[in-house]
Amino acid sequence: MPVQRSGPPAPSRSRLPAPETERPLAGVAQQFAAMPSAASWARRHTADILARWGVPELVDDCCTVVSELVSNAVRHAALDGGPAVCRLVLKLLAEGVSVEVWDPSPDGNVCVREPKALSESGRGLAIVAALCGAPPLLSAAPGNGKAVVAVIPRC
Repeated sequence: MPVQRSGPPAPSRSRLPAPETERPLAGVAQQFAAMPSAASWARRHTADILARWGVPELVDDCCTVVSELVSNAVRHAALDGGPAVCRLVLKLLAEGVSVEVWDPSPDGNVCVREPKALSESGRGLAIVAALCGAPPLLSAAPGNGKAVVAVIPRC
């Protein structure tokens, strides 16, 4: 279920790998409790926002990307102490939709890898890269967690 609270500071714009040459047409941020249900809530939120923005053709790809990135964030968000959150930022661009997912983990090891043939995990970032035409980008700030950004292009 979405968590409505202020949460961690946003990474500075100078460190974000999202396209800086293009000003977003619209944007929205939402925090989710870092729980197993977060990916489901994030998909619902994404579908709703994209419908409001009038880009239904991107819903399936965006929801797949959001699901993978939020699932990874939840997996890595566990910190000592209180409940952790992850933050989803969606930006409507003329060229597509930017998906940014932040988690508090200081682990900046995000890479697309070749999973073993019988492995049940390890394919998510490869799927994100295929849907976006490029691997997701990482922005890590020591002590402030990391953000993973992927841009789903309009066809």
